[in-house]
Amino acid sequence: MRKNDTFAVLIDMQEKLVPRIEGIKEIVENSKKLLKAFKIFKIPIIATEQIKLGDTIPDLKNLIDGKVTKSSFSCMKEKSFVDTIKFLDRKRCVLLGIETHICVLQTAIDMLKDYEVLVAVDCTGSRKRIDKEVALLRLHKQGVILTTAETIIYEILESAENENFKDILPIVKGNQQ
Repeated sequence: MRKNDTFAVLIDMQEKLVPRIEGIKEIVENSKKLLKAFKIFKIPIIATEQIKLGDTIPDLKNLIDGKVTKSSFSCMKEKSFVDTIKFLDRKRCVLLGIETHICVLQTAIDMLKDYEVLVAVDCTGSRKRIDKEVALLRLHKQGVILTTAETIIYEILESAENENFKDILPIVKGNQQ
């Protein structure tokens, strides 16, 4: 995995929806780790916000580089989103956010036509566990790469000799606010 051809999409981690998601505390913590590492790696982070669900939660809002408001469940059905990611000129997308079985699933499947798509499983969630589990099975079957935040971070680092290793280590260990 190379940082120069990767971008991230944080899907609908919004104030009105977040409290209803199973395991949300861990999801937010894993998402913060991944997005903080992406900031160090200079990987672009685009957030989406579903209309009427409020702002991106404060814990993550300061980590994004831009946002797109949407009404469609699949981000790829929004022209402004498609234009934004085309401008990035990168071919690998890491998806994280909520809900796994709705917006993450539909976006990932639609992106497969033009992008290599990874879903950071520990950075996604649904209101019900069964919905997330079935969505992950479907995503895997469709060809989406399922992974975790820490796996992605270490894949980009490649080595303890990486110039960013000392900055990334406290993030992974959870020693950085």
